[in-house]
Amino acid sequence: MDKKPRRPAGALTRRDLLRVLGSGAAAAAIPTLPIIARADSARADVVVVGGGFAGLTAARTLHRAGKNVVVLEARNRVGGRVKAGKIAGLPVDVGGMWVGPTQTRLLELIKEYGLHLVPELDKGKNILEVNKRRFVAEGQALGWDKQTEAEYERVIKQIDLLSKQLPLAAPWTMPRAEDYDTMSADEWFRTSTKNALIIEILRGLVRGIFTADAHQISFLFFLFYIRSGDNFDALASLGGDSAQAWTVQETMHQVAIKMAAELDGKIIFETPVRAISQDDNGVVVESMKGSWSADEVIVAVPLPLSVRIQYQPPLPSERDILAQHMPMGSVIKYWVAYEKPFWRDTGFNGIVISSDPPSNLVCADLTPPSGSPGLLIGFIEGSNAMKWTGHPIEERKKAIVDRFVSFFGPQAAHPIDYEDQDWPSDPWSRGCYVASMAPGIMTTVGKTIRQPFGRIHWAGTETSERWMGYIDGAIRSGDHVAAEIMALKK
Repeated sequence: MDKKPRRPAGALTRRDLLRVLGSGAAAAAIPTLPIIARADSARADVVVVGGGFAGLTAARTLHRAGKNVVVLEARNRVGGRVKAGKIAGLPVDVGGMWVGPTQTRLLELIKEYGLHLVPELDKGKNILEVNKRRFVAEGQALGWDKQTEAEYERVIKQIDLLSKQLPLAAPWTMPRAEDYDTMSADEWFRTSTKNALIIEILRGLVRGIFTADAHQISFLFFLFYIRSGDNFDALASLGGDSAQAWTVQETMHQVAIKMAAELDGKIIFETPVRAISQDDNGVVVESMKGSWSADEVIVAVPLPLSVRIQYQPPLPSERDILAQHMPMGSVIKYWVAYEKPFWRDTGFNGIVISSDPPSNLVCADLTPPSGSPGLLIGFIEGSNAMKWTGHPIEERKKAIVDRFVSFFGPQAAHPIDYEDQDWPSDPWSRGCYVASMAPGIMTTVGKTIRQPFGRIHWAGTETSERWMGYIDGAIRSGDHVAAEIMALKK
């Protein structure tokens, strides 16, 4: 532990407050509250709040380095926004599941644990629906006329060129950063092309990538996210070299299970954290199951949920403002099972992209290598998800199956099973895949997203410079925060 007292970064001293507010007001505003460990408290070097991929990565790294670590997880499972489910008796992922070729940290873990990759099917005919018009094309093609295709490629090229000007470590320093930050992604789309088809498909792709609507997110944040994940096509495509190149045969959730096995006895489930206090001597983390004292704490829960914890001293106002203007995305992920992948009989690859509600990535083929059952997955995203969250599952099933019938014909009317995961209703994530910055936030308080607050360190996919919003980004954030703690002077 440090020999010198460490004041939380951004915290005001008593002298600061006296100067700004006057002695009487300051004395009343911030009383001195020393940490008093409860009789039922336990001791650790580091407490990790959250057992998702970020928290598990940090805990595993610190444990391997000889640190005494405890992980406090609110749920009764590990994995966070990666969750196991079942469809037609088969284990599947009802949360994050894909991995791409440049997501090297996740690929390393998959290899380390001896799990197997299954390529995403992208060969065959796909369907694109925009403003009620349908286009059929092969592979990744869109099926548009040459003029529209060329205009779309021009806009995407412009997005990629702008994103490459952005430094990942400090996106707020790119040229015209404030201009791009104060406009929404939707505003930029509407000023960059007059083609209504392109504007609508871009809006749909934003819902599919961010699980938020284009008018809700800053264009600067949009560029950062694209740069963080290679390029626009990598995020918007399936199969090939995209971020959706492979799934894990044994399920992605098995990676989290195997990570947790290395931390046997160090993960405490059903233990939501309600308060964190710190002073020059350390931290105390409070929950309904007791308290833990430690040298440092890692908070690895979704950003909007992190500020529901009570902090003493209080968080810097910039951190609170960031969380208030960086809400979770909204998505309902569904699986539909059939006796066989009948759509393949007519040459379709199962990929349907739509700008029309309720679903943008209407479906993709996740049939197992054995060939049966036939499995289609899809997502209800953004504002569409908010219209369907909390509804009975049978209502969502009917809406999705009716859509499948309209694309693939009467055979789609007879699934053998249906399951979905309503992420906005999950109390310990309140959404998925990622939290996105509203206009005006990145250039004002965005830089606080990774800044420690005294002995409190932040992790989670939203804090990653590379592959933000993805499982790989969560792992990298765990790497970063573990290294941050290991680098502290003893």
